[in-house]
Amino acid sequence: MAVIGYMFTAAGYQYVNLGKKAYDSAWAMRQYYDMVEKKYPDFKINKLSFIGPEEELLKEENGIIINGVYQRGIYDILKEYKVNPEQLFGYKSGEIMALASSQAISFEDAVDFLFKKKTMVAQEPGRDFFSCLLINSVAVAQVEKVIEELKSSVKAEITSYNGKDSCIIICEVRIKEKMAELFKKLNGAVIDLPHEEFAGFSFLKPISDRLKAEFLKIPMDKPLHRVLCQTTGGYYENVQEIREKFVDYLYKPARIDLCLETMLKNGVNTFIEIGAGTFLSRMSRKRDSGKRSLNTNDLGELSKTVKLAN
Repeated sequence: MAVIGYMFTAAGYQYVNLGKKAYDSAWAMRQYYDMVEKKYPDFKINKLSFIGPEEELLKEENGIIINGVYQRGIYDILKEYKVNPEQLFGYKSGEIMALASSQAISFEDAVDFLFKKKTMVAQEPGRDFFSCLLINSVAVAQVEKVIEELKSSVKAEITSYNGKDSCIIICEVRIKEKMAELFKKLNGAVIDLPHEEFAGFSFLKPISDRLKAEFLKIPMDKPLHRVLCQTTGGYYENVQEIREKFVDYLYKPARIDLCLETMLKNGVNTFIEIGAGTFLSRMSRKRDSGKRSLNTNDLGELSKTVKLAN
């Protein structure tokens, strides 16, 4: 019997026409796009999602909205096919759609929050001075050691702990190539992440504080499912804990490793990545190759997921 855990990916994996077939064929998807189109007409979500241009689609301030809307629609489509999760985990802005899908907050409030984040991050002048790298095949402890040795002269941090030998770092653009070479010398595989969502970085604490003040105004209920806090790897036990901890993802690193460990310890044997990406499903396969990891990044993968999850 499948014990299903949903993983809501972050922004950064969108592509032109993502969700178009589902939009055309399923009200469960279309309702959310049309809701945003009506409330935020200047954003033009349908045009941006289905026509582009791609360079605008991939900008973080646009991607977090489009990815979130797509995720909410996918959740409802899976629900119609009786693919129901027992646990939910969201990475970066994916967590707010995990909360919305679990009815802790409304979809409208989740989208409003993302638009506020979009505005605040777009106004942050320091954002363009930093870049993200995925480091694989180097022990995380070794990555931490390298960053510690360099901290007096450069700004670099781990923004996501993915597993024992996988993490994402953020560093100054001027030293990106140097950092990449350092980890390659340690036999690491280094991947540039030009569209990675700007979060998990201590630099963003002031924005986090301002967004938390907005988040606390949102009406909230107990989630229908068990939802994990990405910065602790544990379950939210009550509404107050969501209020206190959720916005921390902006300035504290994500603990994908701990979230996956918690879900596995609590019986999850089928992981379904909700969103355009495949990053979290790859991490779950790496964590336990004996468990199923499914995707929803296009209509074909969605159909396959429905078939296998049932």
